[in-house]
Amino acid sequence: MGTAMVLSLTISSCKKDEPYVKPQLSFSSATGTFKESDGTVQIEVSIDKVAKEDFTIQYSFDGSVAIEKSTAASGKAYDFEDLNAGEVVMKKGEKTANIELKFYSDFYLEDDELIDLKISNISVTNVEITRNDETKLTLDQEDGLVVYLTWPAPSASGVADMDLFIRVGENITTWDGVLTGSVQESTQPGELAFIPKTIGNAAFGASYVYYDGTLDPLDFTVSFVEFSNGAFEPDDQVESFDGEYTIANLNKWTDVNSTVVVQTFTKVGDIFGEISDPIITPDSGSRMSTGAPLSVPSVLSKRGSENPLSIRAKKMLER
Repeated sequence: MGTAMVLSLTISSCKKDEPYVKPQLSFSSATGTFKESDGTVQIEVSIDKVAKEDFTIQYSFDGSVAIEKSTAASGKAYDFEDLNAGEVVMKKGEKTANIELKFYSDFYLEDDELIDLKISNISVTNVEITRNDETKLTLDQEDGLVVYLTWPAPSASGVADMDLFIRVGENITTWDGVLTGSVQESTQPGELAFIPKTIGNAAFGASYVYYDGTLDPLDFTVSFVEFSNGAFEPDDQVESFDGEYTIANLNKWTDVNSTVVVQTFTKVGDIFGEISDPIITPDSGSRMSTGAPLSVPSVLSKRGSENPLSIRAKKMLER
């Protein structure tokens, strides 16, 4: 009986000497992949024991995305918005909390972008941040339609500088405004516009403008190319159309309302189609549009800065 008592005391003594291990805090996954079109997503942080009290987790961003415009406080989200504005609360009795990010569709054909999300601080001392304090997110280009305008490179025959505008409306005769476009000041072909599939059912009107140059005639080609799951559709599925302007079609525009729609297409569900053929050649130029004044995105400035072409866009121009 004396021996049993000694054994019991020994076991009790060992339990008291065991060191306290703090709950371990980390990201639930080291990586994640999303598309611009995914909308609001949740990034999970977790601890290996339930929280004994509410505590705040602060985090920060790094990577290739436009993070200076990403916080809710700025009101200027570009690639994504941090809906928790840099901190999230782990509730008492819980083992997980979610950081909510809202991704935005846009009208750029971009390379995949990286978001490094790191736990920077917590409001309590009885929880330990582990080495798994960072998650690397990849933001993939969303699906959509590329409209690609090209023309002859400068040669002894002459030069040309063309511009591309895409209008949008409920039908192919009434336009609400300019949706996107490409207006680089260059005689090197071409110009490229991207329309995301997230846009609703609509009609589109394309303007292919002979902005400046000496080519007469100016022969050009417009291709409609689907981009899906990170790749362009095969060449044999691309729809291409040829057009021809003369010097009479020169339109050194200062106002996009002086350009005219020369080709139309639609989107119903996930399908872009009903591309009009042939491309219209206006009598008096790629000028003199009719209808109500249209809104013009500020990025479409002939003398303004342009969004740098992504590797994908450069490959598109080389097709």
